[in-house]
Amino acid sequence: MGAVTSADQVVREDLSNLFINLDKRKTPFLSRLRRGENLMNAKLFSWALEGYDGRMLEGIPENKDVDAFETDKQEQLYGRSQKFWRRPHVTVEANTINKAPADFGKYNKQVVKKIEEQKRDIEVRLLSDSDSRDDDGLVGREFMGLGRFINDAVSVGSAGAALTFTDTQTAIPAAFRTPTAQIYVGALYVTTSGVVSGLTFTETTLNTMLSNRWDALGEPAELSGFVDAILKTHLTRLERYVPTLANFTATSQTLTNPIKSKNYLMYGADILETDYGSIDINLISWLPRRSDGTMSGRGYFIDMDLMALRASGLFLTHQQLEDKGAGPRGLIQSILGPQWGDPRAHVKIDPNVISTGT
Repeated sequence: MGAVTSADQVVREDLSNLFINLDKRKTPFLSRLRRGENLMNAKLFSWALEGYDGRMLEGIPENKDVDAFETDKQEQLYGRSQKFWRRPHVTVEANTINKAPADFGKYNKQVVKKIEEQKRDIEVRLLSDSDSRDDDGLVGREFMGLGRFINDAVSVGSAGAALTFTDTQTAIPAAFRTPTAQIYVGALYVTTSGVVSGLTFTETTLNTMLSNRWDALGEPAELSGFVDAILKTHLTRLERYVPTLANFTATSQTLTNPIKSKNYLMYGADILETDYGSIDINLISWLPRRSDGTMSGRGYFIDMDLMALRASGLFLTHQQLEDKGAGPRGLIQSILGPQWGDPRAHVKIDPNVISTGT
């Protein structure tokens, strides 16, 4: 409020015209997920999987007629779409009369903000452990999250229970579920008096998981890793030179200058070079957390070429709604669903505990 300091002078507050929002988290998974065909049915859609037969190694005897034939082996997996809403609104007074800090066109600013929030809503759902469900009249239909899709239905990770399939129409058939060998649910490391003293999840552990994938599919792929901060730090441990830490080689050979530990102080793993191809590592904010809200050490190593986001024509679409006197309002709406591909092509890290020890 202004203060009268003399008979002919009013001194007003010095108000900055800038609001500071420190929340700069992006949606890298949604941005990298390619766009598939538009949905033709909003309730249920499907995609086909096929594979080769086993090898026929027996010799064919002379004078034998053909008495058996093979056909293509194809299966269908099903998914649902989900509707997302955000509802921007500002009062008529705020939009047309009041002048306040961050006055950048109040309703337009609200629309931009709500679009960003809906992108986050979608990304959280995509990366979640949630199962799909049909519309029951109270809660609308929902699609299956990636954590439930990359799943063997028996492993117990950070959720504290196996992720079973409750929606019969979209449940993954047992033959197509992610192999247990491609899902890690153990601890990441060991601590002694609160200090990391050894690694449980090692480079060998990851290579073994990728080896299982290669044995089933036959071709190394360029996978993309989407990990939370705990797993990102742990992957850096796999790449760093730490001679006093258990499960590391203490000696190193080089043809250039001697390696010194200080050169590795701020080194981080952004590309993992494994025996089965390279993996680019993406730090992401929206991976599933534990029940107490803390990070779980979750990570997905996935073949992005097999996945697509199928929209309905409504994707982050703004619709102006009727102003009945309270001020401008609208609707940000998306109707979409993920086509997750083949569950056997991916790898998941889901520690049931972050560490063991003291």
